[in-house]
Amino acid sequence: MIMSVISLFRCAVLGAATFFMVLGGAIASAPAFAQNVIEEIVVTARKRAENLQDVPAAVSAFGAEELKERGIDAIDEVGRLTPNVAITETNGLISGALLIFIRGIGNDPGFDQGVGIYVDDVYLNRTSGAMLDVYDVERIEILKGPQGNLYGRNTIGGAIKYVSREPSEETRMHFEAKVGTDSLRKFRAGLSGPLGTESMWGSFAISKTEHEGYQTNSYNGDQFASPDILSARGTLVMQVAEALRLKLVADLMRDRSDPYIPNRVAVNLGGPSGLGAFGALLSTANLFVPGAAFLAPGETLDTSLPSDLDTVNTAFLEGGFDEYYIDTNRISLTATWDLNDAWSLKSITAVREMERAAPFDFDGTDQVFIHTLQEWDTEDFSQELQLNFSTPNINAVLGLYYLEGDYNNESLTTQTPFLRLLTTHVKTTYVDQRPLESVSYYANVDWDFNEYWQLSVGGRFTTDKKEISQVADVTVTNHVAAFVGIPGLEEAPLVLSPFGSQIFPNLPFFRFFLPHTDEYGNFVGLGNTPSVITYPENKVGDDEWEEFTPSARLSYKLSENTLLYAGVSTGFKSGGFTFAGRDYFAPVYDPEFVTTYSVGVKTTLLDGSMRLNFEAFLNEYEDKQFTVVVLDPEATALVQSNDNVGEAQSTGAEIEILWLPPVDGLAINLNVGVLDVEIDELIDEFPAGSGMLTNVADHNALGYAPELTAQARIQYTTSVGNLGSVSFGLDADYRDEMYTDSPIDLSNPFFSAAHSKSRTLTNAFVTLRSSDNRWRVTLEGKNLSDKRVLQNTFNVSNFILGGYNRGRTWGLTFAYDTN
Repeated sequence: MIMSVISLFRCAVLGAATFFMVLGGAIASAPAFAQNVIEEIVVTARKRAENLQDVPAAVSAFGAEELKERGIDAIDEVGRLTPNVAITETNGLISGALLIFIRGIGNDPGFDQGVGIYVDDVYLNRTSGAMLDVYDVERIEILKGPQGNLYGRNTIGGAIKYVSREPSEETRMHFEAKVGTDSLRKFRAGLSGPLGTESMWGSFAISKTEHEGYQTNSYNGDQFASPDILSARGTLVMQVAEALRLKLVADLMRDRSDPYIPNRVAVNLGGPSGLGAFGALLSTANLFVPGAAFLAPGETLDTSLPSDLDTVNTAFLEGGFDEYYIDTNRISLTATWDLNDAWSLKSITAVREMERAAPFDFDGTDQVFIHTLQEWDTEDFSQELQLNFSTPNINAVLGLYYLEGDYNNESLTTQTPFLRLLTTHVKTTYVDQRPLESVSYYANVDWDFNEYWQLSVGGRFTTDKKEISQVADVTVTNHVAAFVGIPGLEEAPLVLSPFGSQIFPNLPFFRFFLPHTDEYGNFVGLGNTPSVITYPENKVGDDEWEEFTPSARLSYKLSENTLLYAGVSTGFKSGGFTFAGRDYFAPVYDPEFVTTYSVGVKTTLLDGSMRLNFEAFLNEYEDKQFTVVVLDPEATALVQSNDNVGEAQSTGAEIEILWLPPVDGLAINLNVGVLDVEIDELIDEFPAGSGMLTNVADHNALGYAPELTAQARIQYTTSVGNLGSVSFGLDADYRDEMYTDSPIDLSNPFFSAAHSKSRTLTNAFVTLRSSDNRWRVTLEGKNLSDKRVLQNTFNVSNFILGGYNRGRTWGLTFAYDTN
């Protein structure tokens, strides 16, 4: 079956490539009339500088000027510039972390990253603190598909490269100030140039953002989702000798925001595992404010958005959301040594440290269902060595990559599992250490065996070692454990809302069941005494995985301006440990594998005024990793379970067009991406509670896989006499409906709450530039139609939490750049 799908896929994409080849030839032979020529974009996608159009792979690149024109303030906004890419903050669970999916493959919470994030060729091993501010940047590249033969760990879905601006012998100063909606205040500045000699240059840049929140906490009226972030970067470049160059980069980020508080999207009241049997006691206004999705058996779910997306409810403030912060520090040293005309050696050494406090409130109310405050610190050390070889017809890179990661966490979790009557569950984690060691050897050779054909062959051998050591105590207090004297109910708990648990015990008939003393000191009442149980919940584990992931790619230079290519690449995401149950030895899940087949064409048409790139692809998953949060009946607590339970495949295609029409100053972009994801195998318990494992792929779906994404943009620039020039721009970003979690059980209407409707976000700007191009004033509007949709969701047993995008905003920027 798989082979037949591959065969059909190859025929389809080869046909598409032939169509574009013929189209390119027809357009190229048309009469020339365009006067504007698209500037060449230089990228380092293959660890060397080359023209974007010469790279036989799907790569999108955006330079500093384009990022400014499009109003890109943070890295999550880059997702609206290219198809089949979703980038968002994980605001449905935790602020300050990044969620990225490329072609349906991405950073599933609880697992290693599926899309690698790189800053100046340094892999960021944590998505926390990776919400990068876009400042002092040279360009951002998005590489699609597995990149294991050239890049760091776990890039099975692609990579995002953030390349900062390097200082040079030219003195340069820039600053910009931006004000806008909700008292937005953003300031950026930088200074670079020579440091007293002809062989040393330096730069320093800073960015500060403050923004009033757009969430109101109904518990006390405080504002949340209010960024307060400081970022800074310093760079020193030294030409130590003619053949030896050093670059030292240090940066920091301080996040003191009032974080986004997850919205409660849905509550499951239906079915045997839901809360519906006690709906009368659960459905109190104190627990469920308007906007919840209540399900009783046989009911359907209203997936319309809550009436007020920006009103949240939590009392987890002191010792919770008030404690939120993120501090990151990174320093890297890159040494490049030209050994001779053909060989060069490159070393990249980096250390990244992070400290953060992460609060979690899993029920979306001001009551205690599950409250967790995790305070962790991490340190990641990486060393990469590259030996590069370059001749007129052969380019090769041989590399060694080493990563050592340390993770230490202390946390306090308070929960009332399933709102059991007057039962509390407190877990204190004293030690949570998760060291990681990854060693990789990789090689890639690009061989131009004649002037038209190039063969690229690469591979990577990776050894990942992981350990876990947790020391924790759990205290369970059963305030009322049974109703003595009622046959059959000795073990039955009552289930109440927190509102009910506050009122019900004070009623006279309830008081009768509790042992207590009257005003004379006499013991009265029935029932057993409240019980307190404390037990250790420790986990240890270690494992190691070794994998070889090869790739091959063949490209053909049809003409000077047209490149055809086809290839296959593989990647894997390492395994890890699951936390389900009270086992002392942590259960292990296996790595996840992806094989990608792709064909494409890159062409420049109309005398250089049109760039058209197309790629079609097939991704095959094996041992798909999934996370579920379930109630552990033994521990009476919610636990996270990770496992390999699936196989899936996705097919799709993308086309990106940039056209400079024969109208001076006019530019038009059009990007379209299609994606079809099918689950072939998903092993799970069905029917629920039966204990029987079966393939339930037919009624499950994967998230972050919209069938259609598209971007359109038009920009026009004209002179305004002695004042300089004025630019007008309008862009639209369309994303089809999708699910925002994986997997989604389509047979259970509760999970349809994780459905995000299709949306189109529109943005516009007007920019006035001085005649010397140094001064700039920009008025911009984002999300002009004020479209609000779910960005991500997380299923926590019978609750679904979610995060929504920000509404319409306006901004006014004043900037100066000496160029």
